[in-house]
Amino acid sequence: MRILINFLSALVLLVSVSSCIEHEVIPPPTSTVNLTCTFNGYVNGTQVELTQNVNSYLGNTGNIVDINPSPNPSFMVYMTEMLSPNQPLSIRLKLGALNWDAAANMEPTLTMFNNYHTNSAINVQNYGDNINAPGFEVTYTDNNSSIWQSRELYNVPHTVAFSNIKQQSDNTGDYSFFDCNFSCYVYRNNPTTSLIDSIYIQNAKYSGYFRR
Repeated sequence: MRILINFLSALVLLVSVSSCIEHEVIPPPTSTVNLTCTFNGYVNGTQVELTQNVNSYLGNTGNIVDINPSPNPSFMVYMTEMLSPNQPLSIRLKLGALNWDAAANMEPTLTMFNNYHTNSAINVQNYGDNINAPGFEVTYTDNNSSIWQSRELYNVPHTVAFSNIKQQSDNTGDYSFFDCNFSCYVYRNNPTTSLIDSIYIQNAKYSGYFRR
């Protein structure tokens, strides 16, 4: 009888101790999108290479929105760039415009976003500098902080091709990753001569992303 009582006492003590142990709660794993950008090309014959986390270069993305009352379409232009707080030289690409009915959706849906960027690799892209018209645009800032920009109406050879479109999402947003190969002239108004200067960006490749 004494043995049984001792056994029951030990069992009660064991249950009491076990109930006091706090179990560690392990949160579920979260997926994080790897947001990286690179640029490589020849600017007036000189190779220019920008690499993420080298000389503090990082990728940045944003959108330009033109909201219009329905039934007029609204427009979304997508922007991505590589820049550094320590270096003046930078490169920016714009692609637009996705049009949609803002009365039906406050912003383009994920399906619209995916379809638009998937089609960018299928359809021929033209250069443009008007927010309300389809077009691809390049802005290059040189080591002297002069800003050079592609232009739609100049009759000179220019090419652009998107490939390797891939959509990924995490808790920061929805992204469309791509490779973009292009060659084009970019221009600036010379402040001294008031003439238009140009430089040629050739065999350029920008690997980056747009954000919805």
